Amino acid sequence: MVLLLILPLIGAAPNSVVDGSVPESPSPRDVGLKLREALKQQLVIIHERVEAKKMAKLALAEVRQLLAKEEEEKELDLGRKEITARVKERVASRLKEEEEKMEKEEMEKALEKVQKEKAEEKEEETKDKGREKKSKKRREKVLGNEDKVKLTLKEKWKKIRAEKSVKGGKK
Repeated sequence: MVLLLILPLIGAAPNSVVDGSVPESPSPRDVGLKLREALKQQLVIIHERVEAKKMAKLALAEVRQLLAKEEEEKELDLGRKEITARVKERVASRLKEEEEKMEKEEMEKALEKVQKEKAEEKEEETKDKGREKKSKKRREKVLGNEDKVKLTLKEKWKKIRAEKSVKGGKK
């Protein structure tokens, strides 16, 4: 390759004949200077290519660093997103548990309240029965045995109707 670049610099092609005359040979000193000049140019070109390769390698290394940084940032973002999703999930489950717990407590309180009301109703019924028994005994003393049978049947019917109305009202 060097030889091809040098030939145009010398000014003559080998074995060429210009107008039928023999070419003059340049002086050896001129040839040497031209060769040195050509070699210097070739060396400059080689240095430029080496510098260009170095610059390309540096640029490639920088690009790789940037890509690695971006990849790390993406991984960090994904990690953060996963962590926040887990935290949200935990918070949601805790809230759900708390809500269920509160509902359970409310249900227990309502059940206790209903049980108390039933107990109070039973107490009132027992008190009413006790009063009825006392009033019955008084009636029996006042009326006679015949009236006793009739009054007791009437009272039984009253009780049955009262129970039906109580049961029907709760539905």
